[in-house]
Amino acid sequence: MIIEFIARDEYWFKIQPHPVAASQLLPEWFSNAPLYYSFGKKDNKLMMTDEGKNMTFKKCIPLVDGLRSGYIVTCRKDLVVQHNQDGIFDIQWNSDDSVIQVHNSASNLMEPPVGFNSQVINYIWNVITKTPKGYSCLFTHPLGFHDLPLRMIPAVVDTDKEVLNFHLPMWLRKDFEGIIKKGTPICQIIPFKRETWKAKNSFLHPGQYEVLAENGFNATMQNHYKNTSWTRKRYK
Repeated sequence: MIIEFIARDEYWFKIQPHPVAASQLLPEWFSNAPLYYSFGKKDNKLMMTDEGKNMTFKKCIPLVDGLRSGYIVTCRKDLVVQHNQDGIFDIQWNSDDSVIQVHNSASNLMEPPVGFNSQVINYIWNVITKTPKGYSCLFTHPLGFHDLPLRMIPAVVDTDKEVLNFHLPMWLRKDFEGIIKKGTPICQIIPFKRETWKAKNSFLHPGQYEVLAENGFNATMQNHYKNTSWTRKRYK
C-alpha cells in the first residue's frame, strides 16, 4: 500500500520536512525506559515481585503499536512564542513565508483542552495526502507526546478523494513562552480502511473467562499477545 505526500510545488517539497514513520520519532520517555523495572530501579531480566511481573509498558504491544502507527509531521522551523497571557499571544519566525495563521473566530467555539488557549491557529502545511481507494487518514496529535506546546485538533479525512492541501489546526498552551524548535512533532497521520460497522453486545457464560485466561495469558510469563494475537504493522 502506498500513501503519498504531495507538496503543492517544488519549493514546498524542498522546505517542508517530509513525514517520517512514527517508529523513527518516538517520545523520549518511551525510548529511555527499560524493559524491566524492579524495586524502584532498572532491571535486566524478568522477575516476579510483590507487584507481579516486573515488565514495563515497553512490553505492552498495543501501546507500542499506537506510538509507532503511521507518520509524523514535524515543524519546519523555529517558532518564537511570546506575550502569551490572557489568551493573547504572538508567534514569530524568520522569513516572510507563512508558517502559522490565526483561524477564524468561529473556531473559538470549540472547547480547548485544559490549559490551552481557545484561539485556534493553523500550521501551514502545503501538502496533499493521497491514499488508495477506500482508505482514509486520522490526523491527530502525536501519540505519547504529552508536553508539546501545540496540540493538534484531530480530524478524519477521506484522502482517497479529490482533496486539496489543507492546513493543520492546533491549540497553543497558555503557559508556554519560548521557542518551539524545528523538528518538533506536531501531527500524526494514521491511514485506515473505511468499512461499515455495527455494534453487537454479548457476555461470556460462567467459567468461560477463567478458562480463556488460564489457557491464554496465565499460561505464559510474557509475550503471549505478541506470539498469538498480534499482527505486525509496517510503515516506511
